[in-house]
Amino acid sequence: MARRGSLLGLSIKVVKAIDRAGKQAARDSARRQKAAERENARAEREYQKFLREQERDAIRAEKERSALAKQAEKLSIVQAKERLKDELADAQEEYEDRCLERATLRQQFISLQLR
Repeated sequence: MARRGSLLGLSIKVVKAIDRAGKQAARDSARRQKAAERENARAEREYQKFLREQERDAIRAEKERSALAKQAEKLSIVQAKERLKDELADAQEEYEDRCLERATLRQQFISLQLR
């Protein structure tokens, strides 16, 4: 005769199998949730890193613009000083020419008056 199991034993095995499957599903769900949380945290870190790099780049660009502006200002000051120096030299030459011309005219006048 073939041995027949009771329905109680079979139902207990089915309940245990369902319980194991439920626990496994809960573990898998928790595992997936943790993986999703890790992925979200990684994405947030990458985004924050991107923002910091953007901020650093903006600060660097502002410093470069500021340095270029200062350099341009210094260059314009140097050019203005050179122009002033040239204008002073030209004015000095013109003054000396006028003085020489006046001295010549004085000498001519004196020589004409003495004749």
